[in-house]
Amino acid sequence: MNCRYFVFAALVTTLVSCQEKSKDGKVLDTITTGSIRVMVDEGYQPVIASSIDVFDSIYRTAKIDARYVSEGEAIKALMDDSVQVVVVGRQLTREEMSYFESRGFKPPQTPIAYDAIAFVTNPANTDSVFTVEQIKNILTGKVTKWSEINPKSKLGDIRLVFDHPTSGPLRYVRDSIIADGSALSPAASALKTNEEVISYVMKSKNAIGIIAANWISDTDDKGVQKFRREIRIADIASEAGKEGYGPYQAYLATGKYPFKRCMYIINAQARRNGLGAGFASYLAGDAQRIMLKDGLLPARAVTRLVKTSRE
Repeated sequence: MNCRYFVFAALVTTLVSCQEKSKDGKVLDTITTGSIRVMVDEGYQPVIASSIDVFDSIYRTAKIDARYVSEGEAIKALMDDSVQVVVVGRQLTREEMSYFESRGFKPPQTPIAYDAIAFVTNPANTDSVFTVEQIKNILTGKVTKWSEINPKSKLGDIRLVFDHPTSGPLRYVRDSIIADGSALSPAASALKTNEEVISYVMKSKNAIGIIAANWISDTDDKGVQKFRREIRIADIASEAGKEGYGPYQAYLATGKYPFKRCMYIINAQARRNGLGAGFASYLAGDAQRIMLKDGLLPARAVTRLVKTSRE
């Protein structure tokens, strides 16, 4: 018994001594062990939370501590070196990448999935299809009343609501929908989260909310089912007279929904064998099935499309 004990103790000592350590002697994380803090765009909370639950159950010696914040907060934390891994809806800008290059490395930016910016209204609003031009005019304040969209509407002024002043949806609106530098409508206001936007629209007949589609994409989730009963998801048409399409997986795959965006995991850990690399590999690999189930368009998996009467 004593002999076996000493052999086991020697083996443990050998394994510990082989672990990579920092200059201060702290054991470093590996691809599948240790802990790491990750900041995630709050718009992706549903799918990333599900992915982390599965990751932690597979790799029991690894711990992903996710903080769900706005896109702007996540990028700032990355640049301030207060976090090394973020999940956001854009790549680094040239200036941001130059900062890391000056430190001797380029953070990998791995595509995970495609989702969309969704526009939601109150069920009392009978207008559920908008053209791209109408959306842009609402966003820039050229259209401020529902009667300008539908002369029969009695809903009055349009109330435009975003999730956060530094959110991914708001940045996408400015960069990809407005795109010409025009100011945002003075009727626009920001809350704190996508869930708050949905709740606001539920209670406000004249509101139109701008959210990340992931909050309403998983139709098997009971919370999503409740949201979808109490709001209306707008279809978007390329122009007047054309059919509109919603922010759904099939229409992201075929390009029929216009406001599509890509989700990335950016890993600024300088070490290639850290937990950040392991988590990125997982999200781009095994977790693609979770992306598919959640109603997103996986970046690397094939989506089965079913032809319907609308196509």
